[in-house]
Amino acid sequence: MSTVGIPTVVDAVTIAHDTIDYVLSHVSREMQGVKNNPLDPYNRPTVRDLQSHEVPLETRNRMMGMIGKLSPEDKRGLIKEVLQPLGQNLIVTPKEVDEFIGDMAKLVALGVNCALHPAVNNENASMHMH
Repeated sequence: MSTVGIPTVVDAVTIAHDTIDYVLSHVSREMQGVKNNPLDPYNRPTVRDLQSHEVPLETRNRMMGMIGKLSPEDKRGLIKEVLQPLGQNLIVTPKEVDEFIGDMAKLVALGVNCALHPAVNNENASMHMH
């Protein structure tokens, strides 16, 4: 028997690491004058905008000093080294987790039904959901 796993939690190390990278990317974009949606008066970037922006090494070093020079793995290790002894490397669940679990259960069930039953296809799959 095999199982299907759907991640529904994230640890504090990942949140802290990603937040540091998002802040660096955001400030770097502001320094470079990068604009987003001209219809947004707050000029807010999307997560994809922040993830795809490459922060120049000089900017990273100037803003973060020695920490700015760390690789992503080393940065995660440092954050974990700080949080773990304090008991602060918490596991966080999004507040919409119940709705998310319901949606993912339907998606997985639909995929299994389509894979195992030749009569079930994209057009009639919803009829086989309970």
